[in-house]
Amino acid sequence: MKKAVIFDMDGVISDSEYINILAKHKLLQSLGIEVDWHYHDQFLGTTYEFMWEKMKEEFHLPEAVSYYVETAEKKRDELILKEGLQPIPGVVELIHRIQRAGIPMAVASSSSKRNIISNLSILGVFRYFQEIVSGEECKKGKPDSEIFLKAASMLKEKPEALKQDLTLADLVVSDFDTLTIEQLMED
Repeated sequence: MKKAVIFDMDGVISDSEYINILAKHKLLQSLGIEVDWHYHDQFLGTTYEFMWEKMKEEFHLPEAVSYYVETAEKKRDELILKEGLQPIPGVVELIHRIQRAGIPMAVASSSSKRNIISNLSILGVFRYFQEIVSGEECKKGKPDSEIFLKAASMLKEKPEALKQDLTLADLVVSDFDTLTIEQLMED
């Protein structure tokens, strides 16, 4: 029987991928750089530092990577204040059901710790997570499993294997509204 649940954040708990991309897209535009919207797909699931290092190199950006990370985060905050932040449908109720069942939870996300805490707080679910692991705390970014293994270790769980290859997933969820605690806890 499973004893803990580890969530990713962007696109799993919070519908924040669009806002993250828009903030980055607007920052690039302010620098005179026009890219196709799908340009950003290559960075989904990576850390902000990795993403800006690659773009700094590609576009010969003059400032330090930390400048672009901080500026993009400020733009992201402005967009959230203006447009709001929504949860993925059904996930807040799922988090409540898991919490009521007494199952410990963690968030493992490539996002910054600041953004993870902000998103979870805005959605009213921060207090339900025992552990949070950000991309800032790991040497390797996704698709490497380091971030999930670290979260599992913090929850005192020893997973046999964690990979992005969904054929190895215990359960693939396409709709949180129909997911039951029993399905989640099946071996």
